[in-house]
Amino acid sequence: MVVTPTFGAPKPAAAAQKGETAAALLARLRRLHADGRVVIDVDLKRLTHMDSPVAFEAEINRWIYGLVLLTTALWYVLGYKFGLGTAAISLALYLSLGKMNVRRRIERRVRSKAMDDEAHWRELWSFGGVTLREVVDGGRCCAAPADSWMEFVRQLSAG
Repeated sequence: MVVTPTFGAPKPAAAAQKGETAAALLARLRRLHADGRVVIDVDLKRLTHMDSPVAFEAEINRWIYGLVLLTTALWYVLGYKFGLGTAAISLALYLSLGKMNVRRRIERRVRSKAMDDEAHWRELWSFGGVTLREVVDGGRCCAAPADSWMEFVRQLSAG
């Protein structure tokens, strides 16, 4: 039987004894990520929610509005057959290129904006949609908001 460690709420006494602040642990997490020891996985469905601290509705809407405008214009100018064809192509473009572009932007925002500022990182972690994963076979995972990212970083640094 394999027992996987869980990363519950950090014990304040343990953090105080080691003199570790959240800012120091976040800096250590950035180093672990830069060294390739930790991967940050994002849940696109969760992080594109309108209350997400790293998503902007305008990013998603600009794809939809642009493609709807193109479809409507072609429908009006060339007729309903071209309009229906454009609608199908627009849907395929949004579900492939549009979603890929939104995912890339959110991942970049998580790595730059959220990881550079402790307040943003705490807000993102509380919201959820982020998982820290150790890069080894059978590596440990730490999912927001249930697990403690601080304890995860401490255990990776100790081991």
